[in-house]
Amino acid sequence: MPQSHGDLATITRILRQGWPHRWMILLTILATAGSGAMFGSIVLQIQPLLKLLGQADLARSAQEIAATGAQMQSLGLRLMMMAPIAAACAYCAWWSGQWVANRSMLGFRNQVLVHITRLDLAFHGELKRGDMITRLTTDLDRMLSLQQTVYGRLLQRPIEAVAWICFLFILDWRLAAIATAVLAVATMVITPVLRRTRSRSQQARATLAENLSVLEQITAGIRVIKAMGSSVREQARYAQANHGLFNDNMRVARARAQSDALTYGAVFALAGGTLIAGAFFFTRKVIDPANLFACLGAMARLITVLREIQRSWGDAQEQIPAVERVFSVLDRPSTIQDRPDARACPAPTRALTVEQVSFRYAPASDDVLRKLDLEIPVGKTVALVGESGSGKSTLLDLIPRFHDVTGGRIAIDGVDIRDYQYESLVHNVAIVQQDSFLFNDTIYNNIRYGRPEATRAEVETAARRAHVHEAILTLEGGRGYETEVGDRGGRLSGGQRQRIAIARALLRDAPILLLDEPTSALDADSERHVQEALHELMRGRTTVVVAHRLATVQHADRIYVLAGKDHPGRGTIIESGTHRDLVALGGEYARLVRLQQLAG
Repeated sequence: MPQSHGDLATITRILRQGWPHRWMILLTILATAGSGAMFGSIVLQIQPLLKLLGQADLARSAQEIAATGAQMQSLGLRLMMMAPIAAACAYCAWWSGQWVANRSMLGFRNQVLVHITRLDLAFHGELKRGDMITRLTTDLDRMLSLQQTVYGRLLQRPIEAVAWICFLFILDWRLAAIATAVLAVATMVITPVLRRTRSRSQQARATLAENLSVLEQITAGIRVIKAMGSSVREQARYAQANHGLFNDNMRVARARAQSDALTYGAVFALAGGTLIAGAFFFTRKVIDPANLFACLGAMARLITVLREIQRSWGDAQEQIPAVERVFSVLDRPSTIQDRPDARACPAPTRALTVEQVSFRYAPASDDVLRKLDLEIPVGKTVALVGESGSGKSTLLDLIPRFHDVTGGRIAIDGVDIRDYQYESLVHNVAIVQQDSFLFNDTIYNNIRYGRPEATRAEVETAARRAHVHEAILTLEGGRGYETEVGDRGGRLSGGQRQRIAIARALLRDAPILLLDEPTSALDADSERHVQEALHELMRGRTTVVVAHRLATVQHADRIYVLAGKDHPGRGTIIESGTHRDLVALGGEYARLVRLQQLAG
């Protein structure tokens, strides 16, 4: 039963997470055992009293009746004295189990986030954003629920059930054997239904992720939806996804209802079977009436405990698929790893070189880049141009090792960047993209994001150099640098966002600068301001620029033209030189210049 093995492996992994807190787990087990033992002691203490009461008749002397009453009072006092201890055991058993669950999740959430931030961009590109959000929110909540189920009930109730079965064997082995047989049959009947709960819950989690993906796309694209008048179409698309989620959730509910129904039936079968067997033994004077009543009391508590176990295991069957989805992220290794002998990356002193570099996004896909060779001397600016799909932005992503090359190497001063520690390599690179991301925070915090230790004066100096200081001070609301930029910087104009991103790069002061279409989405006035900021940013840095607007790159020290996806030499360099040389050559670059002049 591979699925059962998978459940056991998942729960074992949950227990391993709690192992660092094993003393608290031990407290949970001891408190549970203590609570069960106290309940059992009640049964054992009541048993002699039941024998005395069974012998009572109206002819008994007042002295005998008084002795029986005194024994009852003594038992009552003992039970009252045990009450605080029983309450303390119950409190410790529940509280310690919940502490282990929540403490394990505290570390696990941090572990998941650390792992996700270390994963390569290929992983983030493969997984839908809605799916990722589901795994980091609702699936993690389900993991907490499973932790609480395991430490709060599954770790405790089976111990108590075993204790009650042992009590039954002490009281009467025949009734205990019958009860155990009934339980074994009921378990065999219920187990397949619980497996169905698990598989259906797994499908429901996948459907929920798809549902959230649709919802995320609708909220992210609300401007386009309104502009295209497609609200009704999107409502219908979400309604379809929502109805699919409803159907999957109801399939889970039906499986849970079936397991509950079978459990209730098993409870009645267990109680009925015990009574029939008890009547058989009682009429033949094989069992003492006091033992029979004690067995029935123990059986009542055992039934309650078994019912809790069934419900807990049913809950676990719904929670495990969500937990496995989280584990699948955690188990996915990053393709970007430091070599054992990796060293800190120094600032380049000679050149950044691309040597026979090839790259493909997946083993079965075609090469996006093919045997590229280019050199970027320190302090110089190199531009990459070409039609869409030629691999320009891909090459930019390879320099800070967002992906690793699949052939050749990229080197700083002749040393393969894979020989450097990843974190130190990244600290030598600053990036400004077409749609620079700003966090939903203040302008001040966004600028100093790359250097959290920067002073206020340093932040303002970077903003002045980026030609955005005056714009910040005149923003509506009069809060200046303390202005909240909104989600993704939505409260600012495109030009303001870009200049704040440039200020962030200036403050970071990295020696290598990567510019990916930094002005393509701007109007003419905003582009002029951003170009001024870019000239300040590029001064003295080793810069690689990707741009469709050739006015942005015409002053580059060298321009490399990459072949587009429709060209036979896709992903290769087909021309290189200065702007003037390439225009005089009359090749692909000259054609692109003519097209932009016509478009202008």
